[in-house]
Amino acid sequence: MRRAYVAVTAGLLAVAAAGLSAHRTGQAYSVPPAAQLQASGGIPPWPWLPAGVTWNHGHFSAVPYAVKTVQDSSLPQGQHLVVTPGTEGAVLKVGSTQATISSPTPATIANGTAVVHTLVVNGATYHYDRVLSMMTTAYNGSFAMNGPSGAVAAWNGKPLKPGDVAVDPSVIPLGTYLYIDGYGPARAVDTGSAIWGDHVDLFFQESALQIALYGVQFHKVYVLTQPPAGFHG
Repeated sequence: MRRAYVAVTAGLLAVAAAGLSAHRTGQAYSVPPAAQLQASGGIPPWPWLPAGVTWNHGHFSAVPYAVKTVQDSSLPQGQHLVVTPGTEGAVLKVGSTQATISSPTPATIANGTAVVHTLVVNGATYHYDRVLSMMTTAYNGSFAMNGPSGAVAAWNGKPLKPGDVAVDPSVIPLGTYLYIDGYGPARAVDTGSAIWGDHVDLFFQESALQIALYGVQFHKVYVLTQPPAGFHG
């Protein structure tokens, strides 16, 4: 009876495979390849044979991943960054047989080693790890300076307010807290087609005349390691 069941099952699988092949020819479908198992103690037998994976219940278990740490001189001391997330592996156990389904991938964590400096302005202390010399310009909430999208931040879609600045995200990532000489504490939340490289556009709630009078200025931009106290950016 068991042998007949295996034969019938094998026949059904052959018919199904033939149908799937014909269907796949007409449609651009493909069947993903089966997992290549690396087993200790031998590969589990064909499922319907004695000691097969349906004869003895199979159990999956996770394999933990290792964590590798590296030192990063561009990251402030005390900060950590996940460079590469780890993934668990998986094994299949059937009786005394164990097969590897997937191997774990180690995680890489960067530990910051950069020295953090302090800047004190009017009694307020700002912590930073680098200073940039950048060209600054000004803009307001007018249609002419924002277009149909309106005076909203590109980063989070919230209305622009004093302290919001537009940057080139490849130079200063969006969300970064800053202190800008002549402007004060700020946060990079916006972008612009004319804002690229070492250029920061400062938002003011001022008239077009005042914006024009600002012109082009060059200032130091301090890249902060934490949000400024009392700044709601």
